Amino acid sequence: MEKVLFKEEQRFTQWWLWLILGSTLLAIVIPLANELSVQLGDTSSEGFLRLILYGSVAGLFIVSVLIVLVLSRLKTKITYDGIFITFPPLKRKSYRIKVQEIERFEIRKYRAKREYGGYGFRSRRTSGQAYTISGNIGLQLYFKNGKKLLIGTQKKQAIEYAMGKLMGERKIFLPEEKSKQNMESPVWKKAKKILIIFAIEIVLVILIFGLIQIFK
Repeated sequence: MEKVLFKEEQRFTQWWLWLILGSTLLAIVIPLANELSVQLGDTSSEGFLRLILYGSVAGLFIVSVLIVLVLSRLKTKITYDGIFITFPPLKRKSYRIKVQEIERFEIRKYRAKREYGGYGFRSRRTSGQAYTISGNIGLQLYFKNGKKLLIGTQKKQAIEYAMGKLMGERKIFLPEEKSKQNMESPVWKKAKKILIIFAIEIVLVILIFGLIQIFK
């Protein structure tokens, strides 16, 4: 039986993500319900049928996104046979990283939006690939072929210990990267996130009301 050095399962727990999706769903349902109540007397009109179609498609899309987020899991396991990653329901098949492929590693802070375009399974030419689901701490792997991979974690010390056992303590922390990580204060990060949420909600409300006016 293989010895498990590290095991972790993560889910989407960001409050702002659920706030955006919930607000978007309400922004669709409430105006749609109001318009349907106005046109209830003429259910055969073209405008009424368009509203039904628009509401069904928009609602189905939001509900589908919610289901995917609820079912999403980032599972990471480290044994002496390598690192194993699964990300259902998007990537059900386990992805194995062999020890021989890794040149070095580090535990570092990352910025999901700036470096990878958001959470989830991402791939950027400069930053490499990433499996992230929440937080800002990750296991950064540097491969011998020049590629990079980041795995998000909520267990910083445990994964660092496991990787030390797996790699024989071959890790490198880059001083200049550490200095970049501390450039933004936590207060400014929270304020910027709230401003982004409000901006997204305003844009969504304007877009939805504009579509309703077109369908009238």
